[in-house]
Amino acid sequence: MKSPARATAVALSLFFLAGFASPAHAAKYKIHWFVGHQNPDYFEIAAKDFKRDVEARTHGDVSVEIMTAANDETHNGASSLPQIATMVEKGEAEMGHSFTDVVGTLDPRLYAFEAPYLFRDNRHMEGVIEGPVGEELLEGFRAHKMVGLSFTYSGGPSVIATVDREIRRPEDLKGLKVGVYGDAVNVAWLKSLGATPVAIQHELPSIGGLQRSGALDAVVITWQNFSRTALQHNFKRMNLPGSTYLVSVTYINEKFFSSMPVEYQAIIKEASRTAGRIERAKTIELNENAKRAMVGKGVRPIAITGDAKSRFVQALRPAYENSLNDVIGKDFIERIKKTGDGPEVPAPVAAK
Repeated sequence: MKSPARATAVALSLFFLAGFASPAHAAKYKIHWFVGHQNPDYFEIAAKDFKRDVEARTHGDVSVEIMTAANDETHNGASSLPQIATMVEKGEAEMGHSFTDVVGTLDPRLYAFEAPYLFRDNRHMEGVIEGPVGEELLEGFRAHKMVGLSFTYSGGPSVIATVDREIRRPEDLKGLKVGVYGDAVNVAWLKSLGATPVAIQHELPSIGGLQRSGALDAVVITWQNFSRTALQHNFKRMNLPGSTYLVSVTYINEKFFSSMPVEYQAIIKEASRTAGRIERAKTIELNENAKRAMVGKGVRPIAITGDAKSRFVQALRPAYENSLNDVIGKDFIERIKKTGDGPEVPAPVAAK
């Protein structure tokens, strides 16, 4: 009998990677990389780059097959797939890629990316991801028989989309039914401001129907996901830009990784980091393009700066003191706050 994790593997299909031939000789190490999100527009360039780089630099000794949902509509929300981490931990898949909120059950510090106004901007995020804090998070996967490789956005800076309410003050959130992933962090901070969190995980196709039925007044989402799901028909205001982030992480089975020559391990790590930077740059570009397109269709971004933003930070202190510090770790949160800015994210380069 197939295990639930193996059944999940059967439900996934090969991601189409045009222009890639099989290695000239049989690979000694075969990586099946299960990608736990539905957005190839975010990840396609990075995935192609990683595959090409690893296979070329190992002279075909390592092959990479990228596995993802067959299509967004029929897969309907399977992007969350907590089974992927289980598969990799058990050695039923060599490599995985998941949203950090999904694998936050393995290490609650990964929920930090959803903590409100913890990250100043993309440059601060780069400093965290590329620095000691990011290394510590990746190293934490070893407690679950995996090796963390790199972080990607697969979403990036989020906003709160509302039907028509403008959120300029903390009290403007009061009474709103807000769609979220459903973990302790996003539930805690929204409740602290008087909103009612509604768990929708990553089931983007459900958002429009939930809003029309009255189950949602708002949703935490990125500009690109908003555009892809055509939510401009449901929501006309985009609020609190960059208050939280949607981030993903790539990891590999520790036993499999250790079985490879040291030089191949280094190649995989380096190629994954490079692919992560490409993906983050692509995500930023896609979000900016989506924002311009949606503004052109009547969606209005509501920006807050200076004193207005400070009022939110102040209003969220009880959420940190009563919940978030315990879930994520107060010392860990302070380390993130003190982390300096990283380099500019490089411009994405189309895979050849």
